[in-house]
Amino acid sequence: MGYGLGAAIGAQVGMPDKQVINIAGDGCFRMNMNEIATATRYNIPIIQVVFNNHVLGMVRQWQTLFYGQRYSQTVLEDKVDFVKVAEAMGCKAYRINKKEEVEAVFTEALAAKEPVFIECVIDPDEKVWPMVAPGAAISEIADENTKFS
Repeated sequence: MGYGLGAAIGAQVGMPDKQVINIAGDGCFRMNMNEIATATRYNIPIIQVVFNNHVLGMVRQWQTLFYGQRYSQTVLEDKVDFVKVAEAMGCKAYRINKKEEVEAVFTEALAAKEPVFIECVIDPDEKVWPMVAPGAAISEIADENTKFS
């Protein structure tokens, strides 16, 4: 958790002719968001996408599906404005609130040739599929149609 942003910077430096996009949740991004400053310092043109649901999404998903909605230590409802944080570090930044905004924002981001931050605001109960349930084998991947007992 938190590894992706630094890895994306390294991948972009190693493959400058490719476009590197890192996708993370807001909890993950919080762990190393300061690396946006590294990307802007060296003008490394990554695109950092953050799905912001104000929760630790995968943990909350497990608490919803397997632990009777007994939520513990997963809510990140605070006042952090990731767009302002990214802009303060010198990054071009966008916030997407509706699916209809995605195409225009990504078109601009892909053309920017500089570090870009995109925050996608999503519902706290949005699920991540596919997934592997606790104790299951990787061959038992679950999707939104899987029934859990």
